[in-house]
Amino acid sequence: MNRNAQRLTKRKRITLSVSAIAIVVAAGLLIFFATRPDESSAIALTEVITGDITETLEISGTVNSENQGTFEVLDGTLVRKINVRVGDQVKKGDILAEFDTSSVADVVSEKRQAYSQALDAYNSYISTSSDASEKLSKITNQVTVLEKEIEELSKKVEESKKQVEQNSDVTNLKDKFAEILGDNKMAADLIDRILASSSDFSKTIKLLQDIANGISTQISSITSLLSVSEEESQLISAQLELAQLKLQQGLLKLQSGTTLEALYLSVVESAKTELDNTLIAVEQLNKGWIAEKDGIVREINIVEGEYYTKPEASTPSIDDMDLTSLLSSLSEDSTDFSGIISQLFPGRPSGMVVEYYPLSATFTVSKNDIFKIALEQPVEITAASGEKFTGYISYINPVATDSSISINSLLSVGASSGGIDGKVIIENPNKNVIIGLDVDLSIELESAENTLLVPVESIQYGEDGAYVFIYDSGKKRVKKTAVKTGLFDGSYYQIVSGCKKGDTIVKAPAQDLEDGQKILAK
Repeated sequence: MNRNAQRLTKRKRITLSVSAIAIVVAAGLLIFFATRPDESSAIALTEVITGDITETLEISGTVNSENQGTFEVLDGTLVRKINVRVGDQVKKGDILAEFDTSSVADVVSEKRQAYSQALDAYNSYISTSSDASEKLSKITNQVTVLEKEIEELSKKVEESKKQVEQNSDVTNLKDKFAEILGDNKMAADLIDRILASSSDFSKTIKLLQDIANGISTQISSITSLLSVSEEESQLISAQLELAQLKLQQGLLKLQSGTTLEALYLSVVESAKTELDNTLIAVEQLNKGWIAEKDGIVREINIVEGEYYTKPEASTPSIDDMDLTSLLSSLSEDSTDFSGIISQLFPGRPSGMVVEYYPLSATFTVSKNDIFKIALEQPVEITAASGEKFTGYISYINPVATDSSISINSLLSVGASSGGIDGKVIIENPNKNVIIGLDVDLSIELESAENTLLVPVESIQYGEDGAYVFIYDSGKKRVKKTAVKTGLFDGSYYQIVSGCKKGDTIVKAPAQDLEDGQKILAK
């Protein structure tokens, strides 16, 4: 082979080798670019660190007043000077308003007279009630005899009668007589029979109302207005007499027992309290209204330079009250006279109201959080203005309320609609803490120092609980690893077990990230 042929063969071998290498390189590059992760899908990583963590309970509460100062003004008082306005903060000992009480002597006299009258009425009742039991026995026998007589007369009297036009007076009469007689049908038949045969409808109505109200009325004055048979007149007379006897019977039952005595005594005690409160009010007015504690002025219902005049209202005595109303509101075992007492002693309006500090905030927690808090536990309060105040838990309801729902309970896993109410005392509040508005409450529950921490977004949850993705830098793959979490402060979770300090984990795993997947790390 000549030298030219040898040179050609060698050149061909070199060309083939270069081509082969080029093909291998191209194939490698093709495989690399085909399998290389997309730079845009690179995943951010972070490390498991150690640090301190404090778990807090963030809830809202509604501001309330714990103690209210109410200053009462008497009729006829001259308001000399008012030193505060609504919304002003006051200090203990501040003089809120000043008065001239030279014109209130009549009010004190009126209260003394009311107390004296109540005491006289009580003593009179005691002196006249000793023979009530004997009278009750006699009247009970009369009622029994009269009921038998009515039964016989009813059989003889024809039941047909003219239809009586119904109005409010007729309806009220039927209701009152039904209450007295204890028989709705007898009461309705009696009123219809009388009014259908009366020659003077209005006068008959008035006479019947007198009987129902316990006012002494001659039954003959009613029957004289009626056009009925002798037997029917006898029946009507007997039924009206029965109504009168049953009214007396009801009153004697009260007199022979202890209920009415307790009512009279309650009136005496209330009259004495009213007199004492009036004397205290006069003393306060003479000194001027003085703040008992630090607080904020809520209401002012007086005018500087003017005489205070209370709204006109009639105050009845117990003897002026409607007898049937009194009997229906009381029973032999009744001891609640609040309705009657409020009519007799309606009280006085407030001239000024001061909400004394400290204020409080009521809140509700879910069943998941109730065992994390305790009495006297410190609380940070943030007002609507953003200003922060200190406080402490002063009350936790031992009974859950089914209807209470807090935002915390709604966000808690597995929480029910029930909740537990509590109260926080707000220390050193100012006018930025407004009664009725919500405040934010932050309660430190538990702390841990030098503990493992991971960002909240790194924690994922599955059927088996919490897990993270730990990154293997050598294999560039992630491993799904179960962890047990502890405290949570809103940004970090405490890791109790599952990983160690320095582990590299995926910061915010995508939902489609899988165990063993190869990733491009940022």
